[in-house]
Amino acid sequence: MNLKHFLPVAALTLVLSGAAIAQEWAEFVDRTDHFTVNFPGDPQKTDTTFKTDKGASLPGHIYKASDRRGTYVMTVVDYKTAPDQIGAAIEEASKLVRAKGKVTYDGTGMLDNHKSQRITIETPNGRRLLAEILISAENRLYISEADTALNAPPPAQYQASLQVLDDDGVRIRYKAVGSAERVR
Repeated sequence: MNLKHFLPVAALTLVLSGAAIAQEWAEFVDRTDHFTVNFPGDPQKTDTTFKTDKGASLPGHIYKASDRRGTYVMTVVDYKTAPDQIGAAIEEASKLVRAKGKVTYDGTGMLDNHKSQRITIETPNGRRLLAEILISAENRLYISEADTALNAPPPAQYQASLQVLDDDGVRIRYKAVGSAERVR
């Protein structure tokens, strides 16, 4: 094959493969569980029951999607029937995440002034798990987890895309921690 014919074909192949990779990720919105996050394709949704340390069984949903780099999971637990236990929700969920491997980072974070816990784990099978755990003022617990290879770039697109939504589908951002006053 003549080089002048090969170069346009190679360039077109690179462009099309880059476009296919870029199109894998898309914003996913779930109005029932009041959140949005970027996933690599449409996630599978399953029902779950979350058991608190005090013994309450709470309804929840698990949203899961995968791509060539890893697996991305969003768990949402509804604490409306156990509002007295929401104060311990982040710590209880954090214990579950920490049990998955060696903790390499564990710190308090703020996502739109929702208090959160950010944890990075090296799992026994040589993978990295990034987690963000937060509660909303509407008594929901959100657990965001991204499981990727240690040598892969951190899944920033997934981690940074999480937003908690109100009943109208509008992002909830508070002016200060613990404040009811929202940024509009």
